[in-house]
Amino acid sequence: MLRGRSGHWLNLASFAALMAANLAAAALPFGLRRPQGFPHGLYVLLTPAGYTFTIWLLIYALLTGWVLYPLLQPNREPFSVTPMPVRFLLSCTLSIVWITLGERQPLLSILALFLLVFVAASMYSSTRNILRPSAAEIWFVRLPFSLYFGWICVTALASVDALLTHPSISATSISAASVSVPSHLGLTLLLLVVGILSACFVGFRWRDAIVPLTFAWGYGAIAAGPQLHQIVAIASSAGALALIVYALWIAFLRSHERD
Repeated sequence: MLRGRSGHWLNLASFAALMAANLAAAALPFGLRRPQGFPHGLYVLLTPAGYTFTIWLLIYALLTGWVLYPLLQPNREPFSVTPMPVRFLLSCTLSIVWITLGERQPLLSILALFLLVFVAASMYSSTRNILRPSAAEIWFVRLPFSLYFGWICVTALASVDALLTHPSISATSISAASVSVPSHLGLTLLLLVVGILSACFVGFRWRDAIVPLTFAWGYGAIAAGPQLHQIVAIASSAGALALIVYALWIAFLRSHERD
């Protein structure tokens, strides 16, 4: 297993490759698209506001600290958690696959995304095992991976909803008419509930208010976006508010237990 300086250098190389893939996806005509509807008239019910994905800028900025900070401390290991180079490499590789495939290969893309959720969960759990985190560990270890794990989970839920309306899926599996019936709306609302319960479970398990707040950001953006059904906006608004209140309770609980 790679440890020490070699692990940090591998993290740097992995992260640089991921950033290059993001830049290429933004500049070239391939990869992810975020449409509200497809040419055959089907609509993605979880349509977030345009500002939603700016959270990636914060995540990548904090992950830059995770990658670079140890390399700027040549005389000591600044983090008590291992560099996790293999898992970080795998997460970056899966992210690149997901970005590259986009909606051209929806099944493979969502498979890569769900594998990424499991890898991100593994890294997240490792960062939560730090008993007495330093300031650097809070900012460059715990915070980025809480945001990263939480947002990947939100993205996975939204991608499941989008998968139902993809032309290749609706053409081969279910008819266009069957996608637009109330069953799709019911599944969308179920996905919102699953997201809330998952965020609450993770937040309580690890006494982490950041994961519920990350879900709240996504739910608030869905409520602010153009929705085909008003009930989706209402449910998303209620979910965002509930998650914010829950996150405040988790923060209070953690502070009380620390005392």
